[in-house]
Order: sequence, then C-alpha cells, then structure tokens
Amino acid sequence: MGPPAQERARDSLGSLVLQLHTLGGVASRAELTERLGCGRSAMGYLLGELRSRGLVSIDPAGGRTSSADGGRPSHSVLVADDAPTVVAAQLGVDSVTVARVGLGGKVHARVERSLRTRDTTDALDTLSELITELTAPKVLGVGLAVPSPVRRTDGYAAAALHLGWRGVPLRELLLERLPLPLALGNDANLAAMAEYRHGAGKGATQLLYLMTGHVGLGGAVVSEGRLFLGARGYAMEPGHLTVDPAGAPCPCGSTGCLEVEADHRGLLRAAGRTDHALHDVPEAVEEVFKEAVAGDPRCGAALDQAARHLGNGLASLINLADADRIVLGGTLGRLYSLRSRLVDERVTGRSFLNDGGEIPVLPGALPDSVLLGAAELALQPLLDDPKRVLDGLAR
Repeated sequence: MGPPAQERARDSLGSLVLQLHTLGGVASRAELTERLGCGRSAMGYLLGELRSRGLVSIDPAGGRTSSADGGRPSHSVLVADDAPTVVAAQLGVDSVTVARVGLGGKVHARVERSLRTRDTTDALDTLSELITELTAPKVLGVGLAVPSPVRRTDGYAAAALHLGWRGVPLRELLLERLPLPLALGNDANLAAMAEYRHGAGKGATQLLYLMTGHVGLGGAVVSEGRLFLGARGYAMEPGHLTVDPAGAPCPCGSTGCLEVEADHRGLLRAAGRTDHALHDVPEAVEEVFKEAVAGDPRCGAALDQAARHLGNGLASLINLADADRIVLGGTLGRLYSLRSRLVDERVTGRSFLNDGGEIPVLPGALPDSVLLGAAELALQPLLDDPKRVLDGLAR
C-alpha cells in the first residue's frame, strides 16, 4: 500500500518548489511537468495550490516553446515578488555577513560588518543586530553558518577554533536575542549544499566538497541530495587530516593538518610571508597568487607545496567517500586551476578509487556559497512541506 493521498500531495508540492528553487526561481510549466514526471492536470493542481498561497505567479506569455506540448509555448512559472524569504547569516573569524534571500537563491539585501572583538557576547550582539535589521514581513526564519562543527540536536558549536570558542551553546544564546525560528550548520556543510543545488555540484550523486575561508579548511559530502552529518552532526572535518606529520602546528592540537598546510596560512608560510594581521590575509594571498603567475620562484614553489598537500588530502577523502564529483571552493579552486597536474598526480597515485583521474574536479561556482547555504538551511522547512509552512505564515 502506498502513502496516504495527503502525504503524496505534500511530497509533490515540496518537489515542485524544490525544482523551481534549483532552477533559479523561474521555469516553464512544461519543464517542471517533465521534471516531476506528472501529467498536465496534476501540474495545474499543484501550481494552483502554490499560487493561491502567494508563492508563485504564472506568466502565460513568458515561457519557451516545449516539444512535450507539441510545440506550443509553455507558461512561465516564477517565484512571486512578495513570496516569503529567509535571513541567511555567516559568522566569520573577523566579520559577520547577513542577507535576506528568497527562493531561487535571489539575494534581496545584504550587509557585512567587522567584529569589534571575538568575545562571544559582543559577536552575537553584532550578529543579532544585523539579522534584526534585515528581518522583514514574511520572513520564515534564520539560517546561520558557523565555522565550527555544530551538534544537530541543539545547535551547540563544539569548536569554533579560529574564533577562540570551544563549546558554545550558540543556538540557545541566539534564541534569547531573536524572535524567529533559527537553524545552525557548519559553514562548509552549508556551502556544499549550495553548490549541490545551485552551482558546480549540480547533478552529482556523491559530491565531495572542500573550501577555504579567511583561515582554515572545511569540507562536506552530499550523498544523493543529503548532507552526511554523522551521529551528532560532527562528520567530515577534512581540515584535520594529517598530510605532513612533520608540518606546522594546528589549533586542534595536532601537526601537519590539511588546513594549516593548504589554506591561506600554509600558502603565506611557504612563501615566507607570515607577518600579516588577520584582516590582511586575503590581500596577502592574492599577492602570492599574482606573483606566482608572474614567475616568482618562491611564490610558485608555495603553490606547488600547497597543491601536493591538497592532493594527498583529496586522495584519502576519495577512498572514504567514493565521490563522483569534487568541488573546490575559495582559494582551493583557484589553486587547482593553476596546479591541477600536481594535485591530480597525488590523487591518482594515492587513491585506488580514482583510477586514471576519472573523478571530475571543479572549482566552486558560487562566490557566496556559505551565505547561500545558510539560506538553504532556513528554506528547508518550506521545501519539505510548503502547504504547512505557508498556511502557518498566513495565520
């Protein structure tokens, strides 16, 4: 016996909203019908449900011709101008970024502010101020990306090492300041989901994602559309794979971790440029890349070294994840574009699951992947059960 009709309708509505979302917030009716594998009458019913709740609008003249409809132009389905949105927030090592984001990944407003200090209370006050500033009518909730493993049950940030925070009940502290539903996730996990739905990871079955931020290196696995989180939410901390036992000390207490050998600090250290303040790190790394491309031998050697470490780390991760696509965000994507041969040599030589380099490696496609991933987290209830969320908002 199949699921009840009410459950099937909920799943169909959710599938329709998800497809429209991943298509950028606009699609032809024929394209959506084909993707859902339903009939025209069923699609008409589903669109009627969403239109009556103010989520979509229909433009009869806006669609493109569809062979599935015998050559007739298909109506265009768009996320409505006044459809609900979410607030997405990213907590970095020296700043917070907040945006109001709608379906399709459309950013309606965005603001960034430097952290005055890394004191927990001060940082969360700044974050809450910006979230409140961007909260508007029909905001469904807040998604927050954190540079820490996050316990899935209660939003406990286990180790935001680059902020100097260990064991912070982050969700609880923020709910004292905010009146909105709040969900938290690790920044790399959320960036991976954004790339999977909107960027270079689209269509992957098993996506392995690595990224660099201001400092540090994180990663995630998206398996058949779902993040692999582990028992508590702490799975996939690839930055703490050892790639050089004799390497640099890591804030985690180990030495030679992938994140201190292949992130911005690793590049600057290898290039002999270690006297930069934290807020100057991105600019200093940009100079290393520019000078390496121009032929500077020490900067070129720094990229070579980071690429080999990256390849070693990827080889171990491929053996664990059995990925069919790898996406590298931030500086890692740029490093790969300049030193793909060195990375591929290490991966092919050390990973028995990548015979002949058959796994595609792509740079990330989304400049704001972490922030968009935080929006994905806040939008997920709407994607899971649009009718319930929209009816609740109306009440």
